[in-house]
Amino acid sequence: MKILNPIRFVTRLAAILLLTCQLLIFSSCDEYESWTNDPPEINTFTVPKEVRYGESVELKVGVSDPENDELTYTWEVSAGALAAEQGAEIQWTAPALPDSEIAPDQTVTVHVSIRDEGEETVSKSAAITVYSKSYRVAEALSGSYELVRTQLAGETTEAFGSMRLTTATFTREYQSNNTFFFGSYKLIEPFDERKGTIYWFSDGSTEPIVSTYTWDGELLVLFWTATSTGHVYQKLN
Repeated sequence: MKILNPIRFVTRLAAILLLTCQLLIFSSCDEYESWTNDPPEINTFTVPKEVRYGESVELKVGVSDPENDELTYTWEVSAGALAAEQGAEIQWTAPALPDSEIAPDQTVTVHVSIRDEGEETVSKSAAITVYSKSYRVAEALSGSYELVRTQLAGETTEAFGSMRLTTATFTREYQSNNTFFFGSYKLIEPFDERKGTIYWFSDGSTEPIVSTYTWDGELLVLFWTATSTGHVYQKLN
């Protein structure tokens, strides 16, 4: 009966085990990487909170990956136009005004997904408010008014009337001395809630009557330079 040398037996067994492990490691390398791959991490997400209609802005996302994998970016927006759909930084243009300068605020959702080489994905979303400056000013001025004072060439005279402003189509309803007027108005830049210029269009006229306005939240003062006429209105609601 032949007796194996214990040292040679152990050495041979170790070599076999080492070879088997190497084969297993090499054959399962891809699976091992997928088991140990960590997803990317979003560090920054730069998206403006408010944008005017038609304005173009940059959208940015800062991402790091534990394995330094090559990353794939996919952007999506609910409205507006993307200059591209890939990349960590892209340009987005807000939707244009649907009808001149008349449009209420609109909410647009921005979504970005980032995928690494191990098919791990991380994503982020944000909301952007798209607005019309003129609409916001018209919204602040909207309401019913009572005429409380009129000035003509610096002389104050009694006057009675009422006016209602809305944002639906920037409409104006005006009544004075039993005469009723209906028309529209347009705010001309530069303007704000406190002061600015208004073009008034009465009874379907295409030629505007121009006035300036000052507004303190309660009294609306309209002044027509062409006729040196001023009206002071008290807001009722």
